[in-house]
Amino acid sequence: MTSYPKSLSKLILLLMFTLCVYRSNAQMFSGRVTDRRGEGIPFATVYIHELKSGISADLNGEFLSKLSPGRYTLEASSLGFKREQFVVEMGNINLYRTLVLEEISYELNEALFSGRRDDRGSVIMRKAIAKAPYFKYQVREYDADSYLKGTFKITKVPALLKLKSMKDKVNLFTGKLFLLESFSTVKFSFPDKYEHTIKAFSSTIPDEISPGDYSVLMKSSIYDPQIFGLVSPLSPKAFSYYKFIYQGVSNESGRVVNKILVVPKRGNSKLFAGTLYIVDNMWSVSYAELVSEQSGIKTNIKVNYNEVADEVFLPTTYNINASIDVMGVKGEGRFYSSMKYTNLKRNSATISNPVTQVKPVVKERSLEIKETPSNTTVKVDSSANKRDSAYWLEVRKVPLRVDEVVSYQKSDSIKIEFREIEKRDSVKNQNSGKGGSALEQILFGHKYKVSKDLFFSFGGLSKVVGDFNFVDGYQLGQNISINYNAIKFTPLKFDASAYYSLQRRLMLWNTSLSVRHSPLKNGFVNISAGRESSDISDNPGVNRFINSYSSWLFAINPVKLMDKKYFEITTGIDIANGLQSSVSIAHNTYSQLVNGDYKSLFGALPELNIPENIYGGEVLNLSSFMASASLQFTPRYYYKIDNGYKRYVKSSYPTFTVKFIKAFKGFNAQSSWSRLETGIRQKIKTDIYSSLSYNINAGVFLSSSVVSLPDYKHFAASDQIFSNELFDNRYLMLGGYLLSTRDSWVDLKVNYNTEYLLLKRLPFLNTPLITESLHLKSLWLPGDGRHHTELGYSIGMDDLGRAGLFVSFNGIRYKGVSFRITIPLFKAQ
Repeated sequence: MTSYPKSLSKLILLLMFTLCVYRSNAQMFSGRVTDRRGEGIPFATVYIHELKSGISADLNGEFLSKLSPGRYTLEASSLGFKREQFVVEMGNINLYRTLVLEEISYELNEALFSGRRDDRGSVIMRKAIAKAPYFKYQVREYDADSYLKGTFKITKVPALLKLKSMKDKVNLFTGKLFLLESFSTVKFSFPDKYEHTIKAFSSTIPDEISPGDYSVLMKSSIYDPQIFGLVSPLSPKAFSYYKFIYQGVSNESGRVVNKILVVPKRGNSKLFAGTLYIVDNMWSVSYAELVSEQSGIKTNIKVNYNEVADEVFLPTTYNINASIDVMGVKGEGRFYSSMKYTNLKRNSATISNPVTQVKPVVKERSLEIKETPSNTTVKVDSSANKRDSAYWLEVRKVPLRVDEVVSYQKSDSIKIEFREIEKRDSVKNQNSGKGGSALEQILFGHKYKVSKDLFFSFGGLSKVVGDFNFVDGYQLGQNISINYNAIKFTPLKFDASAYYSLQRRLMLWNTSLSVRHSPLKNGFVNISAGRESSDISDNPGVNRFINSYSSWLFAINPVKLMDKKYFEITTGIDIANGLQSSVSIAHNTYSQLVNGDYKSLFGALPELNIPENIYGGEVLNLSSFMASASLQFTPRYYYKIDNGYKRYVKSSYPTFTVKFIKAFKGFNAQSSWSRLETGIRQKIKTDIYSSLSYNINAGVFLSSSVVSLPDYKHFAASDQIFSNELFDNRYLMLGGYLLSTRDSWVDLKVNYNTEYLLLKRLPFLNTPLITESLHLKSLWLPGDGRHHTELGYSIGMDDLGRAGLFVSFNGIRYKGVSFRITIPLFKAQ
């Protein structure tokens, strides 16, 4: 028993000695990479040959790493500077070194090449592109350690975002630096399998905000056809999009390196600009600096490659700087990553394409787009977010700046405050973002959870005043909605509204019940009934929101209304993949309406509530009983299954449609007519910038014994300057009811949309948010000898607003030219 304390003492001494020896085996090597003037070189790379490890310096050129005692050969490099080698001897104490680099000048070396510099740039890049598959697949496997640090800061937000609804989050995030660090091990196996184990992770970003998959950086390759969704300069199609200009050569570590300027042939919203450094005769990349500009986000990517094995150049450091300037929101972000390689093995033979990608042959390829199993497995060490400062000191490659230390210090308080804001916002989200207080619910309506599967909502005081028009005057009422989700894959929704017309002195109402079923066949049933002041056209060219305000302000009332009492049942289901069917029956009663004694806000009188039509266009006071059936078919229509429901995604083929409608006498109905129509439409991506869409619809009335204007074939048309509908599918210089027909018709619409056509070549308009379009629309009525055509050009943002200039023709005779503006943002009203 007396020997136990002595044994314990010896054990403690042994552990202390072992710990001291262990800590003496790795000392801190730190330093700074500078130019001849002593100024730090931002984001320089320090490569340690013996460890196959790259270290990325920070903005000030500073770096650090733990090294065991020994002799090391360092290679310091940065774009624009000559690669230099340094030898350091690490002992049992920390070591600090300043590594000085000399600026490099690239010689054109005309003795080796005569002719234009872009010619030589093209020659070099053709060789590099030809070798790209080889370099992509030359490594069979490796292990790597990866240190990563990222920071971002929002520096400015517009006053609009500082309003009450968003000010809490804006104030929390603006002007504060957020930081994340990670240390991981990566195991790569040919051709593209990654096992990613996060050993340590630390972040000042609130846990509710995902920082994204930052491992995508190390999985990307300059030799891929695309990098982050943009065309790579080493893509097989690169010469279609880039010019390559030879800038000269330099000698780096005994190898000749060519400097190639990468210039997009058109704007770089989907392309990179920058510089590639290509090793002569090998045609591999030794440096890459690529810049992209997308929707107000400018990103500068610098990747340094080192020869980690004989003629094997792999990325050893990544540096990414991003500046953000989107609709008044400004910010900046930086990202550093350092790689250390071990156990690297090359493929034994030259492989241009991995044979493991071959899929088994099947009789018919499935059209379902399933989630592709990831080629990356990510594991998180149970202690990853519990690492102490001593551990981070061991693995960190870039020293923390003062503002980064402050970010860590304030992290806990910011995360707590963010969670409190999220709790308050969750109540607002339930109320469509309009607030959760009792007053806000009364003003803007609210969605209440009555039970687990039952929800009730109403419009609030903001919806008490309905549509204004000169037939009904002001309308007062309310709308409600009930959702019932207890039956799996068979949700029910009931909508109802009731508004009292002050002019007509009667209640206008609408009800609808919709049921979804057979989720893999998109089955549905809709039942609706009501009485309303309805647009005479079932394909309106002017939105009721626009009509309401133009009437109230300026007495402009392009929408012509009728009294409509209706009952309708519609059902649809997929007969086969891509073949969608629909049938319906409806009973309608139409009556002509006249304007009341209303004037606009400024005292103007409106037009009569009588549409202009080539047949006279009278709304007959009658009833109709109609049945219709339609088919829509899209060959090879790919789809996804989302939460048990089938959702069509894409097809390389057009969509074909056919529809037959017949009105029967009987059931107190007087209408008697039948109509057959067919159509074809498609949208084709012509290149990375442009798309072409077309829509052709043709048909004929097979009989028209008794047919009222509401049952004519209508075309979306308007002759108003302002609208909130897109230009693509509407006639813009044609009265809304003028060419509505009870005979035959051919309706053609073609639209070409591109990022670069005419005005986008002006620098201040050169943003990917803005697109340009050419429009061709033509409506031919063979039986009436009418032919209306429009040609136009527009520019703008589809979701926000566009402006265009259009010219119209009657047949081949010029009719007129007009300017049009659309603001689709108002469509949500």
